[in-house]
Amino acid sequence: MIRSLPIKTLFLFFFIISSGSAQKKSRYYAKPTLAVMNFDSSGISDDTYTFLYNKFWYDLDSIGVFIMVEQHQVYDILEKYQYDRPECTTKACAIEMGRLVGIQNVIIGSFFRSGDSSSVKTEIIIVDEDSIKHSSSGSHVGEIDGLIPHVQIAALRLSGIEPSDRLLIKAGLLELEKSENRFFALIRKLIVKAQQLFFRKEEKEE
Repeated sequence: MIRSLPIKTLFLFFFIISSGSAQKKSRYYAKPTLAVMNFDSSGISDDTYTFLYNKFWYDLDSIGVFIMVEQHQVYDILEKYQYDRPECTTKACAIEMGRLVGIQNVIIGSFFRSGDSSSVKTEIIIVDEDSIKHSSSGSHVGEIDGLIPHVQIAALRLSGIEPSDRLLIKAGLLELEKSENRFFALIRKLIVKAQQLFFRKEEKEE
């Protein structure tokens, strides 16, 4: 029992140190907060707006880059400040709301439809810096559901993630032939790199 005590003590010491460093790391790498403001809309029904907005919000949430702050949480805090413009959609107003609520990032945007053409525009703003971090825009001619891939692309780009070729093709932003060319170009690049490494290894062995 006397010999086992130092080992247990040492184990406990390292456990405390590792736990402390893990807590520091988790705080350091904490996800930034984000709120999505109400979007401007024109030419679409309330139901369509709600569907597209919710799709965008839940895509952002599933990507997992941000801690999502729901609208009712934002409005609950704004009520305490007796803020009289909860429906504002401009950059200046979104920044003001973000500061009041204590949110690091806010998103503003719009859904627009005229005839058979529809579009989505979005911007993510860093509240403390009053600056646009990322933006995305997409348009579609045809049924309104053709705008969904552009909404998905917007969620990815505003999260700092480049959308896949498959999604770009679905949105009509990339032709299949160009996508295949990019794929084969990548394969050729990897083959050349592998050959270079192989020849370097042979030269060292000689």
